[in-house]
Amino acid sequence: MNPDLEFFLEDALRSIQPTSNQIGRVVVEPDYDVAPEPGDAAAAHDELIQLLKAQTLDSARLASHDGLGVRITDEYSLLKKYIRRITLYADRVEGEWIEVAPPGNWI
Repeated sequence: MNPDLEFFLEDALRSIQPTSNQIGRVVVEPDYDVAPEPGDAAAAHDELIQLLKAQTLDSARLASHDGLGVRITDEYSLLKKYIRRITLYADRVEGEWIEVAPPGNWI
């Protein structure tokens, strides 16, 4: 388990602005078995923007308790490397638009 991965992802993804008015927040779950490589930060940032813009949004699923799970395809190799799961929600919370949460959202 690599504790630096959470900080790496927070720094890499912090500046991403909302890509849709329907998405109130984005929760990413890191894959803690991977060690971050600083040179990957900018590309992971760009991949997440592309992935979010490519989503077909379902407002009912976005508003549900479980949110809308996003499939990370092979096209987004760095996201697959560092992120285990991405979930989109309609509700907004205080803080960053993209939240890096431990597995199972244990905070």
